[in-house]
This record gives sequence, structure tokens and C-alpha cells, in this order.
Amino acid sequence: MKYNNLCIIQARTGSTRLPNKVLLKAGKDSLLGYEIKRVRQSKLINKIVVATTVKKWDDIIKKLCEKNKVDCFRGSENDVLGRYYQCSLKYPKFSNIVRITGDCPLIDPAIIDRVIDFFIKNKFDYASNVEKETFPDGMDVEIFKKEVLREAAQKAELTSQREHVTLYIRKTKKYKKGNLLSDQDLSHFRLTVDEKEDYEVVKFLIKNSNIRDGYMKYLSLLIKNPDMILKNSYIIRNEGLLKSLKNEKLIKICKS
Repeated sequence: MKYNNLCIIQARTGSTRLPNKVLLKAGKDSLLGYEIKRVRQSKLINKIVVATTVKKWDDIIKKLCEKNKVDCFRGSENDVLGRYYQCSLKYPKFSNIVRITGDCPLIDPAIIDRVIDFFIKNKFDYASNVEKETFPDGMDVEIFKKEVLREAAQKAELTSQREHVTLYIRKTKKYKKGNLLSDQDLSHFRLTVDEKEDYEVVKFLIKNSNIRDGYMKYLSLLIKNPDMILKNSYIIRNEGLLKSLKNEKLIKICKS
């Protein structure tokens, strides 16, 4: 095995802002099915797993994974950090974990590989392109050592840290971290799916592009169609994280 990278895509149907968003159709594919096909184009990912919840309503995610011939792990709905860690234990061969979320159907495999290469070459404990946001929203990639994930799962005690997988890692100074920057600030472009308007934009972009196109193709389409930019420009980036921080609580966790 030349590389040692396990990609875990977190996905569920219980999103409060846009329920069942990962199942919404864009062409012949669901958004999650389209995303899996995009991630598969990465040259540096060895294996892909979709991590969903044990809730009955997420049985459909498991069926979607079977249809797309990708592994499915099921764990806690709210303790997403714990879900990631327990998932990683099922695949002991892999020492690096790549985190991608199910609301990024347009994720660019070239950006995935740039972040992974950046992580490996600099021997980081954690690397991403999200600590300082210069890429479009929806191009978010994180990678971290499994041992760092284990420590986070054992020590993170805030609800926000359990819900948002890497928050503890990002805020802990002892880890060697890096942030990959775009050549220009493109963070005002929105290519993710959290709201109905996001879905309309992404559906338009998928309809007018090829599954192998890079993210610059999407930006070109948006620039040529400014009405599509305006559709979701009002939405705040990282709104879910901001909500979690506002409702912060200390919780007791199992340290096993």
C-alpha cells in the first residue's frame, strides 16, 4: 500500500435545515452518490467509508452505500467524534483519516489530494484547508493521524467538540497543524448544501458540468450566471458550528 489514507464521509438524513439533503437528486444520482463518485477520483485515498447513524431512518444511507459499493459504518447520531473514532477502529491498517462531510457533493478530488500531500510532506498531525478559509465553501478537506483522533475522542468534553469532529484537535496547541491556502480568496463562493437554495445552485452546477470537472468550472458557471450566486449568498458559512458554540455544554464521556 503506497498510501495509508482512510476517507470517512459523514452523512445522515436528519439534518434540521434541509432534511434528507444527501438523498436529493441531481441528475441520475443522489447528492451523496455523486459525492462518492467525486471522492473516488482522488489518487491518494485508499479506502472510502460512509459513517452514518444507528437511527432507523438512516437505513436508507446504508442501502445507498450498498448501491454505490462503498462501506458503511453506523454509530452515534450526536457524538460524531465518537462515530469517527469507532469507525476508524474498524480499519486498523490505516493511520491517516481524511474527513469529508456529506454536504459537499461537489468536492474536488484534486483539492483532496493537495491537502493530503501537504499533510504528508510536512509531517503534520492535522492539516486542512478550513482553518483559514480561502477555498469555496464546499471544498472542505481535513486529514489527521488516527492517534490524534483517538486522543480527541478520549479527551473532548464539550458538546461542540463531540458534534464537530476536529474542533478539539484544531484548538489544542500541542499538535503540529497546517492550513493549505488557495492562490486567491474564493471563500465567498458557496458550493455546499445546507439550505434549499444551496440545492438549487448545486443542481444547476451538476447539470451544466461533467463529474470530472474541477471546482474552477463551477466558479466559471456561477460568474456567468450571477443570479445563481445571489440565490444562496445570504447564508452564513459554518452556521451549524456557530449554533453549537452558542449552545455549549460540558458533557461526561466514556474514556475507554
